[in-house]
Amino acid sequence: MEIGHVYEMPPMRPDDSHTTYFPAGVIKIGVEYRDLNPEALMEYYGGDEAYIEELRRTAPLGIEDRGVSLHVFDADGQWEYLRFDLFEDAPHYHYNHLGGGRNHIIPFDETAHGPIAEWAVGKIRTGEIAPMLAQAGAPELAEGLDAGVLGDVADQVAAYAAELQARLAAAV
Repeated sequence: MEIGHVYEMPPMRPDDSHTTYFPAGVIKIGVEYRDLNPEALMEYYGGDEAYIEELRRTAPLGIEDRGVSLHVFDADGQWEYLRFDLFEDAPHYHYNHLGGGRNHIIPFDETAHGPIAEWAVGKIRTGEIAPMLAQAGAPELAEGLDAGVLGDVADQVAAYAAELQARLAAAV
């Protein structure tokens, strides 16, 4: 049984001009504040109104939310395998399967797991993202993770994400 929702197209890539990247050995982690809304989706997906309307009807988490996203890429930034959306209304995470054919979105249960920011950074810090990377089609990245590097980078990511969330949420 699979939980969440699967889309057969990739999610929106991060906006590099608004994303800060933290190298972490075989991966790099991007931190970005996102304002997800129908207009942004329409622009990204080339004005495909039918697709946006389908999302509006079927997206279990909705298509309007905002907050910090943590993007987990391979080291050269070619493919985003995992995303943790630390959103205000509907926090969730993604398995972005290699090749772009599968974007699996999992709602996050803060009652069971606590705040998503702490949970996601904890997964990075402890290397528990390894099975998640393997699930997303990157077992070689999972095997190449360095616990020492991940611990250091997780602290930097957590600090920057908290600062970004506070600064940009206050501006809205």
